[in-house]
Amino acid sequence: MTILLEARHVTRSFTVSRGLFAPKRRLNAVNGVSLAVEEGEILAIVGESGCGKSTLARMLLGLLPASSGEIRLGGQDMRSMGRLDIARRVQPVFQDPYSSLNPRRRIAEIVALPMEVQGTADAATCRRAALEMLERVGLPERFAQAYPAQLSGGQRQRVAIARALVMRPELVICDEPTSALDVSVQSQILNLLMDLRRDFGTTFVFISHNLAVVEHIASRVAVMYLGQVVEQAETAALFERPRHPYTQALLASALTPEPGLGIPDTGLGLAFPDPLDPPPGCPFHPRCPKRIAPCDSLAPPVIREEGHLVACHLAAQPPGTNVTP
Repeated sequence: MTILLEARHVTRSFTVSRGLFAPKRRLNAVNGVSLAVEEGEILAIVGESGCGKSTLARMLLGLLPASSGEIRLGGQDMRSMGRLDIARRVQPVFQDPYSSLNPRRRIAEIVALPMEVQGTADAATCRRAALEMLERVGLPERFAQAYPAQLSGGQRQRVAIARALVMRPELVICDEPTSALDVSVQSQILNLLMDLRRDFGTTFVFISHNLAVVEHIASRVAVMYLGQVVEQAETAALFERPRHPYTQALLASALTPEPGLGIPDTGLGLAFPDPLDPPPGCPFHPRCPKRIAPCDSLAPPVIREEGHLVACHLAAQPPGTNVTP
C-alpha cells in the first residue's frame, strides 16, 4: 500500500506558567510520535484524555507546527506546503458539530465554503457541488437554506462531513466526531463515514476514546499514553491480543451490557499522569501492575512483529521468561 501521511519522530512542546512567581515549565504534549497512514485506511488513535491525541490531530492538519520531527503528506514535507494546498488535500471533522459551523450562514453556504476559499469554481458550481454532497450525506435539498441552529446534532455533524468532503480531499481527520451525539445517532454517522470511504476512497484518521466505536470503524489502531504511541496493530489483532499493559487496561475498562458485572476495575487507580512531571523510564510504569525492574529507569524498546508494534520491556522478554513484577 502507498503511504499517504507520515509522521516521523514528531514532538510538540508548550511552555506552561504555574503562577506569577513560579518558573515556567515545559510540557511535551506529543513526544516522539511516528505514524504512517496508508491510502484508503482508517487509522484510529486512542487513549485517555490529555494523552496528546487532539494536539497530534492539529499537527497532522497543519494547524500547529511540530517542535521537532517532520510530517510528510504524499511524500512532501508539510512545512514546504501552502495553507491552501494542505486544505485542499486534508480536511477536519471536529467534535462539536455546532461550534464548528458558522451560525450566521446557511447550510449550503457552509458546505460550499472550502471551494470558495480555494477559488477554483464559480458560485453556481460551488452551490451545485454543495447540494450534491448534502444529498450524499443524507440531507435533502430542503436543508440547504436552513441555519445550523435549526438542525439536530446528528444533522449538523452530517453538514460538517459534507463540508469536509466537498473538495474530495485525500485525507479527513476526525477528532471525536461522535462523542457529542446520542448512541443511536453515533451509529448512523459511523456507517456514513464507512460508506464515504468505500465510495470516494478517502483516507481517515479517527481520534477517539470510545473503544467500541474504534473496533467498529478502524482498520488499524494506535494507542497513545502521555504523548507517546505505546502500541500499534491491525484492529482485530489489537483487540484479540493486546500486548501493552496500558492497552490491556483500556480494553478491560470497556463497559459490558452483561447484568451483574458492575463497573470494571482497570487496576490503574484514580490518579492521572502529570505531563509536566513525567516519570523516568517507561512513562506508564507508575500505574503498571506488571512493571519489572528496567521499567523504572530505562525507556522501553520498540518491538515490531508482523505489523504489531509495542513499546514495552515485557514484550522484549524472550518467550517463556519468568518475569516477576
